[in-house]
Amino acid sequence: MDFWKDLIYFFSFQDTNITNVLFGTIMLGFTCGIVGVLVVLNKKALIVDAVSHSILPGICIGFMLSGVKSPVYLISGGIIAGIIAVYLVDWISKTSRIKKDAAIAITLSVMFSVGVIFLNIIQHSGNGNQSGLSDFLFGKAATIVRNDLYVFGTMSALVLTIIPLFYQHFKIALFDPEFSKTIGLNRQFIQGLISGLIIISTAIGIQTVGIILMSALIITPASSAFFWTKNFKKSILISGLFATLSSIAGVFISYLSPDMPTGPWIIVSLSSIAIFSAFFSPKGLFTKHIKASKNTKKMLSDNVLKNLYKIGEKEAETTKARTIEEILNYRFTPLNELKTGLRLLKTKGLAIKAGSLWMLTEKGISEAKRIIRIHRLWELYMQKFMQIQSDHVHESAETIEHIMTPQLEAELLKLMGKPVNDPHQQNIPYED
Repeated sequence: MDFWKDLIYFFSFQDTNITNVLFGTIMLGFTCGIVGVLVVLNKKALIVDAVSHSILPGICIGFMLSGVKSPVYLISGGIIAGIIAVYLVDWISKTSRIKKDAAIAITLSVMFSVGVIFLNIIQHSGNGNQSGLSDFLFGKAATIVRNDLYVFGTMSALVLTIIPLFYQHFKIALFDPEFSKTIGLNRQFIQGLISGLIIISTAIGIQTVGIILMSALIITPASSAFFWTKNFKKSILISGLFATLSSIAGVFISYLSPDMPTGPWIIVSLSSIAIFSAFFSPKGLFTKHIKASKNTKKMLSDNVLKNLYKIGEKEAETTKARTIEEILNYRFTPLNELKTGLRLLKTKGLAIKAGSLWMLTEKGISEAKRIIRIHRLWELYMQKFMQIQSDHVHESAETIEHIMTPQLEAELLKLMGKPVNDPHQQNIPYED
């Protein structure tokens, strides 16, 4: 009962502190989530780590210059430090033999070390406003106040303006680099824009999850979104939604247990979504396993159905009941697979069992004709239009017969008329 009271109170927005933290993390989460799609597609995941660690000295310098923990100074310093980090990575990789991943590691280590030194200097400076500055290492969403929301809102609005404004440019540059060159799209400008979005989202996000976990807030929701869709626009929205939901969950868990840090719980929530997506999304492991199992069963039942029909076709008695031994003698199939296939046909209403005998129903005969017709039409198509020898067309037809749609079958018939025989002079069965 206390849980429901807490839930109602949490979303009633009666507590100003809770409201500030909730809206702050939602803005940060959504912003980082949508930027993450550009990052993952552009293969800049490592850059996020470099930027997030390199922002620390910028934050420290911003505090040193202002003497207060003003979000304007801290974020401005962080953004400048992030720009320097991106520049250093490019400069090192271009002017030396050091590869980009090594350049990222060097920049990350050096900048972060400088930030730790500055942080140590601040801690021994005696400035009373320094309290909580070290929270940027691991994040502390509870420190978000109303003034922070104004800054976060401005930065988020900037990101949410840039992405729709340059949406087509991003889409072309990320999915068709060669076409972008053809139309004269400035790829260097687009790459710089993406780097700028990474820097902005990272600079405003570290107060929530901290420097250490910042890359997870950007990369994880985008990676999860790609399990659910291939559409660029939808992936941006889904990634933002995942990050938003995880932000709300993290804040709520932290509210229920004040000793629980918000940032790590946001990442745990994101990771849970990622794991669920990896297993149960349309492209997930579990879903793929189910689809593969269904396909295997369909192919098995189709093959058994064909064999039953072909026995009757050979004897001109397609409705005659057959024993399992007759089916095995026509074409060998492992006994357990044959029995499974027959059970599947019975379940679908394509075959019936009378004692130890099996026979096709009218529906089964019609479906068997369709499968065999597709097989033989495809063989004929490959021989006539693709100039493939008749002794090389069977294997391809064995595959296509299970997946060809009625629309494609109609196109084949329209193209070839209504042929009587396949390349092996076997009759092509029709319904009429």
